[in-house]
Amino acid sequence: MALTLAHLNKVEKDPKRAYIIKNLLYEGKLFEYLPFESVNALRSVAVRWQTLPSVAFRKLNAGYTPNEGDVEQVWESVYGFGGEIKFDRVFDMVGNTIVDMKRMQTDMKLAAMAFKFNEYFINGDHATDVDGFEGLKKRIAGMPSSQKIGFAGSAASVLDPTASAANGATFFNTLEDMHSYSNGGDHNVFIGNRGFKWGVGRVARYLNISGGNVLDVTKDSFDRDIPTLWGSPIVDIGTTKDQSTKIITDTETAGDGGTDATSVYCVSFNDRQGLMGIQLNDLKAYDPLNGGEQESTPTKLLRIDWWVGLAGFGSYGATRGWNLEAPGSWT
Repeated sequence: MALTLAHLNKVEKDPKRAYIIKNLLYEGKLFEYLPFESVNALRSVAVRWQTLPSVAFRKLNAGYTPNEGDVEQVWESVYGFGGEIKFDRVFDMVGNTIVDMKRMQTDMKLAAMAFKFNEYFINGDHATDVDGFEGLKKRIAGMPSSQKIGFAGSAASVLDPTASAANGATFFNTLEDMHSYSNGGDHNVFIGNRGFKWGVGRVARYLNISGGNVLDVTKDSFDRDIPTLWGSPIVDIGTTKDQSTKIITDTETAGDGGTDATSVYCVSFNDRQGLMGIQLNDLKAYDPLNGGEQESTPTKLLRIDWWVGLAGFGSYGATRGWNLEAPGSWT
């Protein structure tokens, strides 16, 4: 059964594993919604629908012509993801520090993992790193053209949704197209950067509309307010581990060739027309030295080695909205 880290966080009994899950969940906001299915191989096959089987009406005493739909197989892989932390043995002897150094270093490692996972979820590309999984941008580029939707024309300048009421209407119309083309409206998240996350409400206020059944708010596992579109949370994918570079930048190439655009993604998480996380092993940390010291230095070791990846099913479970002006430049 596929479970999100948010679900695992509620039921995990092992305090060490619960601590790791909680920290990843706090920084990696996608973990709240992305389910993971366990696999038993480094490479697994995902089966996608292509052509549906034919059906017909029949006369009395007549039969049907049997036939099957066509599918295609897509191989997906898991990749080793994690890191190691060295602790000087002296930290086991002192207790007068304001912050436990072992815990602080573990928290920092887990935060870095969450940021890295977020980054690859959007920008992962085997053309630049064959050791990690491919992300949404690369996957949608290989989907039918209907899954990439422009806020403005393909050769036009970026859309500024607060420049006019007409632009504001185009903004929401484009989001509605993304909603409709992402698994027929049965999706789980909208993903953008911080400017987009809060910019949706800004455009609604500019147009003086309530949002009707489109806009709402929910809570995450840490009781943080999360705005929603058509029931799906709007996730700020955040920054890379340098904590300043946006994963979804405000300097993407626009239709007119400028570098003042940003993108929005709408994704369904399922094994029919969507995306799933896959893992070879459960997420946990372990001590390969069993409490002992390394031979070369008086240090102990904590290792996280999570074999994880993404599996895509179908060709209509995600959309990318592009050619939107960076929210910081809206009128």
